[in-house]
Amino acid sequence: MRWIRTGVAIAALLAATTTAAAGPTVTPAAHADGVLHPQAAAFAHLDPSGFTLDPAGTAANYQGLVAQLESDPRIHRTSLDDVLSSGVVRTGSWPLCHPTHLASTYSPSGFCWDHDDDTTDQWVPQGITGSGDASATGYVDGKRLLAASWHAPSDAFARVSIADYTKPSAGVPYHHLLLVEPYRNASGGADFRSVQNVHADGLMWYGNRLFLATGTRLQVFSLDHIWQTITSGGNAGNVGLYADGAHARWHAWALPMIAEYRTVWGADGGWVSCNSATGSKPCLNSISLAPDRASFITAEYYAPTDGSSPAGARVIRWPLADSSTGLPETGIVHATEAYSSPIWHLQGAATDGTAFYLTGDCPGTPPSGTDPNDWICIHKALPDQSPHVLTQGPPLTQNLSYWPQTGELWGINERIDTTTGARVVFKIIPNP
Repeated sequence: MRWIRTGVAIAALLAATTTAAAGPTVTPAAHADGVLHPQAAAFAHLDPSGFTLDPAGTAANYQGLVAQLESDPRIHRTSLDDVLSSGVVRTGSWPLCHPTHLASTYSPSGFCWDHDDDTTDQWVPQGITGSGDASATGYVDGKRLLAASWHAPSDAFARVSIADYTKPSAGVPYHHLLLVEPYRNASGGADFRSVQNVHADGLMWYGNRLFLATGTRLQVFSLDHIWQTITSGGNAGNVGLYADGAHARWHAWALPMIAEYRTVWGADGGWVSCNSATGSKPCLNSISLAPDRASFITAEYYAPTDGSSPAGARVIRWPLADSSTGLPETGIVHATEAYSSPIWHLQGAATDGTAFYLTGDCPGTPPSGTDPNDWICIHKALPDQSPHVLTQGPPLTQNLSYWPQTGELWGINERIDTTTGARVVFKIIPNP
């Protein structure tokens, strides 16, 4: 979710450094609009009983279409290992190459995307997950992997990137996979297209499934069904089946959706902008796996239009009840826990099983001359207690993922700088 604030001059970029020497001096004070920042409020329990996720029978429909498509000779199904070992690769740089503001107390590290992905305004990174979620061992096929979600302008396309962080000092190779939706075309045949009206946001990896939070929708993709696609020729920029083969808009790989859950089923089926902290239909902007591996949490972005209003975005826990399918449940999913967050402009949320980690505004007013989009903090909260700032974070930090095997809290930011870049994938140890 982009939340660049308008009407404030952008300060000059800081000289490139990796981390701050210590945590920021952040104390409760007036919010940027002059209103007292409500951080003193508690991260308070809510009644979760009204929150549901409804698949409405989508899994059987999508999986049937995937099976039909994979019987077409133009579809070439491949494996994640084949993707990672292919020559179609980009390479990220290690260690961190941009200012992060992360406190050295928490041993920050991570990597940067290659120059094109670091500086592009055609793709915006949002969600973060990896092998620490996918497997109880923290490895997938012996590798430490990261996965990130991106959305294109106007939410026309969505993709995921899978990066190999096993030996980062040798570089961080990664690959882009376009997210696609199987559908039945006008002739009644099976085809695929880019996912429709999707603001790709939070991302969670569980087993062989990727869960993408997109507002009122939770979309599920299977890494058991990766399609190798054609990247050249007259149809290279298209998506779907053509006479010369399968195409995924210049991507070498396509990843099909196999199920979809929604907090509300609207007539248009489109993405719903999230700016509400009331009612029984929460938005799903962030998603992360809980350490018990039997549940996950989602969080909604909330930007009150009235500066005097409390924050109040909801953080909700959902069960992962059906381990045989890797899906939450075959029917309607009922939330088991919920909280109201006092963090303004809440973006990402993750839990270590006891505490919750939340990204959003720092309390107080940014120092004079500071770009307010750099005034982002990672907060730590215990249930029914007031959060406190753990550390300032990279500009426009988005989603988080906690890996219990290593105690790492991973994060990602979306900041766009088309000249020098400003994007990082980072990790800290929040409980050193």
